[in-house]
Amino acid sequence: MERTEIVSQILAILEDVAEISPDDVNENSVLMDDLDLSSMEILTVVADLEETFGLRIPEKELRNFVTVSDLADYLAAHAGE
Repeated sequence: MERTEIVSQILAILEDVAEISPDDVNENSVLMDDLDLSSMEILTVVADLEETFGLRIPEKELRNFVTVSDLADYLAAHAGE
């Protein structure tokens, strides 16, 4: 899957979970600060990403997801595993 498709999926999930318009998000958006996501919303986003991409994201990786780009990089590297 192309990285642009991955980012589009992330934006769609953010819109669904936190009602954030994709127009208000870019790859450098900080999940907890810029997007004001709670830890529960981040867990929900990660669970939806796991389902969408058919992979399991280890809990220890969660602290590495600061920006939308961090999520996209991880998914691009691990998709299809």
